[in-house]
Amino acid sequence: MGLFNNIDLASEIENIKIKGTKEYIADRKKISPLYECDYLALNGKGCAFCTENYFFSVGFGIKEEVLMADIELIENFALNRKISSRMHFEVTPYSDPLFMTLLQEKGYTLDHFLSVWVLDLEAWAPTAASFKSDEVSIIKVAPDQAYEWAKTVASGIAEDNTATEGSIESVRCFFNVPDTAAFLVKENGKSAAGGFIMWNGQLSELFLTSTIDSHRGKGYQNLLIAERMKFAKSRGCKYLTATTKPNNTSARNMERNGFKLAYNKAIMKSPSLNSVKN
Repeated sequence: MGLFNNIDLASEIENIKIKGTKEYIADRKKISPLYECDYLALNGKGCAFCTENYFFSVGFGIKEEVLMADIELIENFALNRKISSRMHFEVTPYSDPLFMTLLQEKGYTLDHFLSVWVLDLEAWAPTAASFKSDEVSIIKVAPDQAYEWAKTVASGIAEDNTATEGSIESVRCFFNVPDTAAFLVKENGKSAAGGFIMWNGQLSELFLTSTIDSHRGKGYQNLLIAERMKFAKSRGCKYLTATTKPNNTSARNMERNGFKLAYNKAIMKSPSLNSVKN
């Protein structure tokens, strides 16, 4: 299977995102019955997600035709939850052109792009570690370290570098999702950076990678990428994927570690759903 112009690989990449998000939401709802997030799956066409303050849909238009009725069903799913007034559809280059036409007819506009990266693990071989320091270690997170890992990742993501208990819990629940592993970088015994990996068949995905502000610029993102590359290959995965914003530090780290840009996704944003007449 090649990396480029490959609709089957693109479908697998979108499906691993769907699988992980569905399992995450299901686990959160088990822990907290009052948790309001939910998802709507449409007959193998794709899946719409309602999270704390964001509605988005993944996988639509790749292999199954999307109808106007499908879009309206998803918009009603979002509107009925009264959390956010806009829906976002992630549209790949492999999506049926009619899908984009329908979105434009509904008044959707381009919000931003995301870059999807892929590494061929069968062709990749680990090199001798160039990062050596007695002060720095990287560990695979055990269950009793899940909170520490989640606090580190949430702190790295937070704009003010301060994690709330809510944001820590939001990250920590990923730890319970099946077929996943978390990694933590420690500097002088203190947590500095964290990352996550999920696998599904021949494909693994990297996400939830962040570094606490005071520890940035030390190569910890690359250390976490390399560790998870080795981990994915050890599990027999053939491909490793990650999604970043275009042309940012994370994107450059993907290139630096041998990932290739497979495709860019257009994130299409609806007008206010409160004003949409279905």
